[in-house]
Parts: sequence; structure tokens; C-alpha cells
Amino acid sequence: MKIKNHKTILITGGTGGIGSEIVKYLLRKSSYRVIVCGRDLKKFKILENLADKEKGQLTFLKIDFSNPKSIQKALGKIKNVDILINAAAVLWPVKPFVKTDLQEIEKSLRISFWGIIYTCYYLLPILKKSKNAKIINFSGGGGANGRKDHMAYGLSKTALIRFTENLAMENPEIDINIIAPGAHKTNIWCDEKCESEPKKWGNMQELLDFIDFLISKKSNGISGKFLNYRDDWKNGSFTKKAKKDSDFLTLRRIDDFQFTKIK
Repeated sequence: MKIKNHKTILITGGTGGIGSEIVKYLLRKSSYRVIVCGRDLKKFKILENLADKEKGQLTFLKIDFSNPKSIQKALGKIKNVDILINAAAVLWPVKPFVKTDLQEIEKSLRISFWGIIYTCYYLLPILKKSKNAKIINFSGGGGANGRKDHMAYGLSKTALIRFTENLAMENPEIDINIIAPGAHKTNIWCDEKCESEPKKWGNMQELLDFIDFLISKKSNGISGKFLNYRDDWKNGSFTKKAKKDSDFLTLRRIDDFQFTKIK
């Protein structure tokens, strides 16, 4: 029997390190229909073995996120989506800017930035048909701070923060946020050539709990924010401020006119 009257979640990068963990978590909840978008059919098959096939719980859309036509063609098959999670990204190239082939940077941006732009563009009309629709974009290290030798990754993640804020302002009927998921030892780390491993990796279960909060009604009204999974989101005063303070959890210049660094 197919799943009825349950939310449909579409996740880009759903076969990746963090993306696949989110998919597994959603499948365990048994109350979502999950559409996984990516290129790796073999990795999807591993996830498919965990799903309830009789309920039509999990489907796969093969998409090349560096190719706008591939994105448009695949997403044209979508009829309904309630929640969009954009986890697709690449870390490369990891090297000093002057030693980088500019075409590498361009291709990286096509996947990590433009791939998300096109996905949102084609799915927004469908999301607007849903009650309490939500978009969760992914930022990361280099999004809010400089990060040496990570030009393409930092550019894409910072640009997505501003994109998310603007998109939320233009679409107040949808909760649209971007998150810092923390550093997790996934396959993306294989592309790291310049930095040492962190002393402490991110906590995957805490991240999954945070994702669960963002897709739930508990987060309704929080929009246009750049959130870290380690934020005090379980605290009512924190969520209240996130809903009311237009400058809280956003990308701003710290100065002596409007914003002063907290000492």
C-alpha cells in the first residue's frame, strides 16, 4: 500500500555522506515519502534496501547538478513536494587560487551553487502548493568566514547564505533557511588537501535531531536564517528571537554603526 497523506521530501545530494544519513533517518521515521536526487545509482540501491518498497517510500531521480538541462528535465517529473533539502555540494578544488584552473572553480560553482539555484527555481511553484512548505539549504566551512585554499567552496556557501535570505524575503509563505551542518568525516573529506582533520568531528545524531526540528511544525515561522546545528534551538527564547529579530542569524557586516561585535 502506498504512503498517503504524508509529506514528500526531496533531497539533493541524498546519496552523499550527510545526505544519505538524513535519508536513512527519514526512512526510519516511516512518515515521509523521500525523493533522492543524485548521480550514484549504486549508492541509492543501498538506501533502497532500507525502504518499504510496498509503500513507495523511496524514489530516485538521476540528476547531473552541473547541467541545468539535466536538472530541469528531472525535476519536470515532480508533481508535489513539501520539503526541499539541498545537501548537494563538492569541496574541490582545494588549492591556492593562483594555482587553480579557473575552469575547475567554474565547474565547482555550477554544482554547489548553480545546481541549488536551478533546483529552487524549478521547485518553488510546486512547493507553494503545499501547506507549511520548507526549504533547507546547506552552507558549511567558509560560508561565514574566510577559508584559505577553499575558494570555490567558500564562494558557493557564502553566496547561498545571501540567496537563502533573499529567497525567504520574496516567498514569506515558505520557511526557507540555510544551515551549517558541522564537519563530519564523510567521503567529501577525501578531497581535503590542505587542512588537518578537526580535533572533534560533528555529532551526526545531533545534526539529524536538528534536521527533524527544521522539517517539523516546531520551526514554523523561522525563515531567512543561517543556523548552526549546535545553536540553542531547543530553547524557546532562542526560537522566539529567530522569528522576531530580522538581523539575528544572518550574514552582516560587523561595524560601529549598526552592528558591534559582542565582547
